[in-house]
Amino acid sequence: RVGVWWGTVCHNVWDLTDAEVVCRQLGCGSALFAPLYSAYGPGTGPVLMGGVGCTGDEDYLLNCRYTGPGLNYCDHFTDASAVCSGPNITDTYNGPRVRLVNGPDSCSGRVEVYTARQWATVCNDGWDMRDADVVCRQVGCGLAVSTSDQPQFGQGTGLIALVYVGCSGNESSLFDCPSGDIQHYYFALHYFDASVICSGPNITDNYTGIRVRLVNGDNMCSGRVEVYYRGFWGTVCDDWWSINDAQVVCREVGCGKALQATTNAFFGQGSRAIILDDVNCSGNEPSLLNCPSRPIGTNDCSHYEDAGVICADPYKGRKVRLVSGNNNCSGRVEVYYYGQWGTVCDDGWDTRDAQVVCRELGCGDALSAPMKAAFGGGTGPILLDDVHCTGNEMSLLNCLASRQTARNCGHNEDASAICSAGATVRLVNGPNRCAGRVEVRYNDGWGTVCDEYWDIRDAHVVCKELGCGFALFAPGWAAYGEGSGSIALDDVACTGSETSLLNCGNTGLGQHNCVHFEDASVVCSESSTTTDVYTGPRVRLAEGNSSCSGRVEVYYAGQWGTVCDDSWNILDGDVVCGEVGCGRALAAPGWAEFGMGIGLILLDDVQCLGTEASLFDCPATQLGWHNCHHIEDASVVCSGRANVRLVGGSDRCNGRVEVFHAGLWGTVCDHGWDLNAVRVVCRELGCGRAITQLGEATYGQGSGRIWLDDVACSGSESTLLDCSHRAFGEHNCQHSNDAAAVCSGERLVL
Repeated sequence: RVGVWWGTVCHNVWDLTDAEVVCRQLGCGSALFAPLYSAYGPGTGPVLMGGVGCTGDEDYLLNCRYTGPGLNYCDHFTDASAVCSGPNITDTYNGPRVRLVNGPDSCSGRVEVYTARQWATVCNDGWDMRDADVVCRQVGCGLAVSTSDQPQFGQGTGLIALVYVGCSGNESSLFDCPSGDIQHYYFALHYFDASVICSGPNITDNYTGIRVRLVNGDNMCSGRVEVYYRGFWGTVCDDWWSINDAQVVCREVGCGKALQATTNAFFGQGSRAIILDDVNCSGNEPSLLNCPSRPIGTNDCSHYEDAGVICADPYKGRKVRLVSGNNNCSGRVEVYYYGQWGTVCDDGWDTRDAQVVCRELGCGDALSAPMKAAFGGGTGPILLDDVHCTGNEMSLLNCLASRQTARNCGHNEDASAICSAGATVRLVNGPNRCAGRVEVRYNDGWGTVCDEYWDIRDAHVVCKELGCGFALFAPGWAAYGEGSGSIALDDVACTGSETSLLNCGNTGLGQHNCVHFEDASVVCSESSTTTDVYTGPRVRLAEGNSSCSGRVEVYYAGQWGTVCDDSWNILDGDVVCGEVGCGRALAAPGWAEFGMGIGLILLDDVQCLGTEASLFDCPATQLGWHNCHHIEDASVVCSGRANVRLVGGSDRCNGRVEVFHAGLWGTVCDHGWDLNAVRVVCRELGCGRAITQLGEATYGQGSGRIWLDDVACSGSESTLLDCSHRAFGEHNCQHSNDAAAVCSGERLVL
């Protein structure tokens, strides 16, 4: 105190001699320490003294040499302190003299020692693992694992009691170790307080496992680097961390080459010990622990500097597979990623994606790309989502996709693929791979399926497995010819949701009571071999003696099929003959008069009136439904190629008149057109009596040629071309003058 002012003393040249004067002035015994840097907190008010230089004999501090206020250039950060022994005070404390504070447990924290009846910190200058070992042993916490130059467990307050501690490591107490003179260590700040992390009591390190690991990464080959030391896993500081260091780590953990050496806690901050710092590998060391570094356990880092690595996947095998199917070429799609197999979400999944999978596996072409866990849900991670292949990629992993673990998918959405080499079913003897006799894999070969209980649900499973759309027909009775060899399945009972016909209910492979004329067949929606819209004829005559006789066949769903002769008669034949431009029916034989067809029987129980424009206009059972065999295929014999037809009307016996000449159909001008001409047309077409003649394009205007004009018939001619008319193609008409005829429609006996 100077005058009325209390103020602090600057620690410039402050030492134990000055503190001795303070202690004597206060009657507090002898000076034990003379701490610097406001050890007991900064004061307030003026700094009254600086550069204090006592001899030690003064009774009062103010009797010592010093500089006064305004001359010492100090602030309260440099306030001086003193620790006195006290007047005749006996220290009765008999507890531990060393402790660890502010750590997560009693075996880690800031080092503090008990002296002068108070706890004080230790400066970390010269502090190393030998000093830390003595502390850990003294506090009963095993071995030292690490010590840091950073204030890892916070800064202490008050006295800093020790500096330049130099233990050999064998001492029983930190006080047995040599240390420096704190009074001559000008930079003894609490920022440099020593700390230690110990292994813990009763730790005996018998560990023989790995010494380096990667944690918190996306896979087993990336993550924060941790090393094992004295029963403890700790991190590695990123000081000097490089790709050479990462290369040693990647090789040691069994991964591929190092891709990246990450810093700044890229994979998150670790906790507790930092084991290695200033690592400097050449890249060829067998272990990270063999690389040059600071002494193990020492560092000047914080966990925000934890090092990490990203390594290549060491797996060199095939990284795509199909599982849970009937073979290696069908099933749930799984991909390999850094030590684990995971599934693929079906969002956006299609046959282009499946095509890449099938080609990658050497399984031919993709037949289908089932979704919704068709082969059961997988387990583990869902590794790919929103896959978008062009179909030309060499691997599924080359396709565009979301490669993080899928967040919006469950295993009920696992994608699948069925490849051509993995199909357990095929369709043979049809017009293409999506229609034909059903055969399934059996005894290293193929066997047919009996048609007992065979229905559209069974057919749907076949079409789905083959990637042929949905089932149109499920014909039996060896519609596509009789197979040979084994009959593999009988009494098939599918629900329609199965992924393979072999998964449907049945009597057991090879168990049946059938013969091959009962072989089952299927026609799928994608059986058409072209995407073009078919515009050709829908009815034809096959295997006859001329183009106007033969087995009746009709076109549907991309293929030709036959007609059953149940209820077949001359009126049905008339419609066919008229539709194919062959006049009237002379005969309508059944029982495969012109040979048995193959494939579908598309119509049965046909019941025409005889006037319909097309066989498809006649009443019949549902398309594709029948109870026939090809031995009942219907046929027709027609009178011959007709040169006249009626078009645009409600049936073949009324409409615009057209004649065939020079390979083309053309119209007739209504000039001179009368009922006699209509009588000739109706008789020629087998369409009964003439009702009326019409002109002025009543049934719509034709197109192309106008072949006849000024037609004049007597009514008795056998064909319109026998009537008088101008030369073919000579006329003075427009198509607005196209002639028409209406006949009664009843069949006249020739």
